[in-house]
Amino acid sequence: MIKDIEKDNETVAINTKEIAVLKEHFPACFKKDGSFDIERFKEELKDKVDVVHEGYELKFLGKSYAKLLASLDTTTVITPNTAHNNLPENKNSENIYISGDNLDGLKHLLKSYSKSVKCIYIDPPYNTGSDGFVYKDNFNFTADELQDKLSVDETQANRIIDLTKRNSASHSAWLMFMYARLQLAKDLLKDDGVIFISIDDNEQANLKLLCDDVFGEENFVANMPRITKKAGKTTDLIAKNNDYLFCYSKSNNLKLKTYVHTDEGFKFSDEFEDERGKYKLNQTLDYGSIQYSQSLDYEIELEGEIFRPGCVTYDEMELRKQKNPKSDFCWRWSKDLFEFGLKNNFIVVKQNGIGKRIYTKTYQNATINKDGKKYFVEIIERTKTATTLNLIENEFSNDNSRKDLGRLFDVKVFDYSKPISLVDYLIFLSTNENDIVLDFFSGSATTAHAVLEYNSQNETNLKFISVQLPEVLDEKDPSQKTAFDFLKSENYPTTLDYIGIERIKRAAKKIQKEKPNLFNDDGKIKGDYGFKHFILNEPNQNTLDKCESFDKVGLLADATIFDDFGAETVLTTWLNYDGYGFNAKVQTIDLNGYEAYYCNKHLYLINPDFSQNSVVALFEKYDTISSFNPENIVLFGYSFIEWSVTEMLEKNLKILNDSEKNLKINIDVRY
Repeated sequence: MIKDIEKDNETVAINTKEIAVLKEHFPACFKKDGSFDIERFKEELKDKVDVVHEGYELKFLGKSYAKLLASLDTTTVITPNTAHNNLPENKNSENIYISGDNLDGLKHLLKSYSKSVKCIYIDPPYNTGSDGFVYKDNFNFTADELQDKLSVDETQANRIIDLTKRNSASHSAWLMFMYARLQLAKDLLKDDGVIFISIDDNEQANLKLLCDDVFGEENFVANMPRITKKAGKTTDLIAKNNDYLFCYSKSNNLKLKTYVHTDEGFKFSDEFEDERGKYKLNQTLDYGSIQYSQSLDYEIELEGEIFRPGCVTYDEMELRKQKNPKSDFCWRWSKDLFEFGLKNNFIVVKQNGIGKRIYTKTYQNATINKDGKKYFVEIIERTKTATTLNLIENEFSNDNSRKDLGRLFDVKVFDYSKPISLVDYLIFLSTNENDIVLDFFSGSATTAHAVLEYNSQNETNLKFISVQLPEVLDEKDPSQKTAFDFLKSENYPTTLDYIGIERIKRAAKKIQKEKPNLFNDDGKIKGDYGFKHFILNEPNQNTLDKCESFDKVGLLADATIFDDFGAETVLTTWLNYDGYGFNAKVQTIDLNGYEAYYCNKHLYLINPDFSQNSVVALFEKYDTISSFNPENIVLFGYSFIEWSVTEMLEKNLKILNDSEKNLKINIDVRY
């Protein structure tokens, strides 16, 4: 547990993860002494990759330290909010709310949710110098330790330590803070996953370079401007009323749905109809008045004829050029998009009065009713989006975010939240019915609220994971006093995470009140409108000291260490560590009065007082119950006397493994 993690962290280097990947995929490139043979690696790649000696990269003070932070395992433990989690509306919920530093939260999530998240939306601190930059990435390294781990000189080591301690609003401090978190977030995304990041002018240029470094420049999708308010500050030379939303994909497998038409008067006739329904023909490929582009000037061979830009045949184009040699024509669609449309039956060749023309289809049954508007959406998704993503709609402004909170709270409890409509739009673009949506800068829980709203409108089963730092609110700070007083009146801890927790509860109640169609005839709600709550706790120094001084070959177990953690915290942390996640289904097993915990391939022995009679009861279950076959027995080392109990277990396991059942059972003692 903590002691084991701290021991492993001592050997972690900034490239530990990268070396592990190389060893897995290129074992032949490592010498006998474990060193990496770069020349052999180049030889392996020479036919596939152009190895260059000069390149372009982002460098900033603390980059190597950020890589180290991403590589170190977290020593926090996961404590379930049992009273909340056992409520009827939450007991079977798959939604997750985590109170804790998101650096630790991401590391815990990676143990069970690696490559599982479809969409991430985050609204991180904008680094304005006054936006409450309260995260502390200080791990108490000395300058000597950083010199050794990061291969930097003493001056650089001290400057890095200074950045982690003085709540700096410098660009380097912000980049260092974001880099580690984005590195971890990338590994949570599915191969076809996407991340959206809100930012303003203070760091948008640096964020682009940072994301290019983490996700790869080739996976940049768009930088979307968003109108934040109707008018900017008049004290500036130029009024500022927008921020930005960066969009990056995990790989080129990303598929986004896209709005392709918003005309209320769009007409459909019975003349054009196929298996998808009625459609309208559009001369989308016509040249019109767009600026000439050589990449859009290509030939199309279709139905035995060659077409040139302008939706005319090759012969007709030649006649046009004879009349006007200076005329330049090009298509509106790229060749890749045309091939997609042709393959999926979105292309029609039709004879009109002049000659043959190429048309595209837009379908009537692709209509989505949303806030009283009509949107026409491509039925088939395709790689990347066909149009530039556009967030310059009034419904995405901060005016609506204030209205969203005002519908739930009588007082102003949070500043600078994003509107539900914005996150709803991003969810629509990027997710399918059962996907996971993550927000690790949860704030007032806009993303969680948006997921619940989206599910209620679209009959989907999206799950949210929210992570929020439990920032302690200051009653004396005028900007925080209202929230502080509100939380106190509700008998909550006066930390920021509980604003989000209360918002989710109120949003769920409001949705259920306004939408009676969400309930079955028996009164049970359709869908998941609850959530489980978990708190990340760093053990106090007294507990750490006891763990450090514990003598595992002594005569007595240390029950005080068990009491410091508690069985629920140890079990929840281990279940997630072993890949079962935060919503694992656990069976309590009685071993002659001793309570053990069984989940899939693991049996957890956490409580003290495991006796010889418990050992006998355990192996009777192995012998007599065919469905009982945990492959791993995990012991909380502080609750056991290693030389006695583990010896008994190992002796009996050897007999069981050598029996006719031919079981392979491992014992894992954790500290």
